[in-house]
Amino acid sequence: MGAIFPFPRMLMLIVRLWFIVALGCLVMVLIVWLMIFIENTKTFKDTMHHYLGNDQRVYDTFDGDHGAGYVANTNIPKHLGGIVFTSLFDIAMMVFIPLAACSDLFWRFPFCKQILEDFWTAGLYDTRGFVDIEFFFVFANAFLKLFIVAATGSQTYTGIYPDNSHVDTPLFCLYATLCLAGSIPFTIISHIMVLHQMKRKEYKDELAKAEEAAKAAKSAN
Repeated sequence: MGAIFPFPRMLMLIVRLWFIVALGCLVMVLIVWLMIFIENTKTFKDTMHHYLGNDQRVYDTFDGDHGAGYVANTNIPKHLGGIVFTSLFDIAMMVFIPLAACSDLFWRFPFCKQILEDFWTAGLYDTRGFVDIEFFFVFANAFLKLFIVAATGSQTYTGIYPDNSHVDTPLFCLYATLCLAGSIPFTIISHIMVLHQMKRKEYKDELAKAEEAAKAAKSAN
């Protein structure tokens, strides 16, 4: 029957291949945050001379952009330790994105589950067998991605203008944000379908083992 009607098998193949697309969307966003981090810190170093104070007049003197709340051509606010907080936020995003990817792929690669365990993100995976697994963590990961979308999308409206005129960081940031946002519902569906298939397979395997054990016990008697 499966050979005559291969649609379910083809559908599951497409669903599994979708995770490559979902991973690519996360990689795009990760590249965006790497670009933002590099461009922010380089521009700040070149214009602010490592100033970390809270006097906006000093910032204005350095960049010549009087009254602006951000250091010119960056996403760094002009306040005490702005570069520190911005850099920490950038690094945090570069941690959240791989965690979201690991949550998508933990069912396929055991090291992804290990990474999630190392970061104490128990809500992004399920440690039980596939028979007992529930899908709450799938939606938790979706909300994490929505946070990443919101944080990344906010970068498209602030002014990062690198020295390299061939790189339009805000535009690339917008593309990456839209790709990730569009992938979320399809990834939820794919995740549930894959896990449900694995639940059924594991249940059948357990049932077959139980039947074999019962037959062996009956033969022994």
